[in-house]
Amino acid sequence: MLTLYQAEWCPFSSAVREVLTELGIDFVARQVEPWPEDRENLRDLSGKDEIPALETEDGRFIHGTRKIFGYLSDREPWEHAADHRRRFVDHRDAREADATGQLLEYFRESPVAESGTSPDDAEVVHVPGAKRYELRLNGERVGEAAYHRRDNRVSFLHTEVDPALEGHGFGSRLAAAALDDAREQGLEVVPLCPFMAAFIDRHGEYEDLVAPGYRDRHPKGG
Repeated sequence: MLTLYQAEWCPFSSAVREVLTELGIDFVARQVEPWPEDRENLRDLSGKDEIPALETEDGRFIHGTRKIFGYLSDREPWEHAADHRRRFVDHRDAREADATGQLLEYFRESPVAESGTSPDDAEVVHVPGAKRYELRLNGERVGEAAYHRRDNRVSFLHTEVDPALEGHGFGSRLAAAALDDAREQGLEVVPLCPFMAAFIDRHGEYEDLVAPGYRDRHPKGG
């Protein structure tokens, strides 16, 4: 199996992972130290501290995105390659809006919610500057629905609630409020977020908001 020495924040590593996905190639991801001067192990193994670095099945190392792409160029894409490419395009807004960064911020600073609360105790606040709807309890942010807006279309990128509140209807309250606001503004909805897509599937009254051309193929849970 191929082994990719990489870091999640590295856009070159990300590009290699996307190509491996489109080719349908399973691989092992090995994390490296953030600074090249600290990557003694990678230097000992491959002779360089550069990432991304791909270790082939026969133990050779290929460094750099262009050279890795050259090595992979003769591989046949798998049957799902075109669909993965389309999903990559669909999620352009998520990349531009830094959905990953917002998720990490929420993970690292997730507040602890009080027990004994119900969805009716929470309020949903639209924060246009941050491009998200926030679910708040006692003034604390306990959930969010992040979006990216382009013209008359709003793409929902991810929906998160505090783990202590999962499964109790808080996420549904957040999703419904965000979709109701989209309806009031006359916006088409692209549910890139699996939770938002599943919520629309369960609540047919919101199906008409989904953008034409996306209604029959919006992601169902993934």
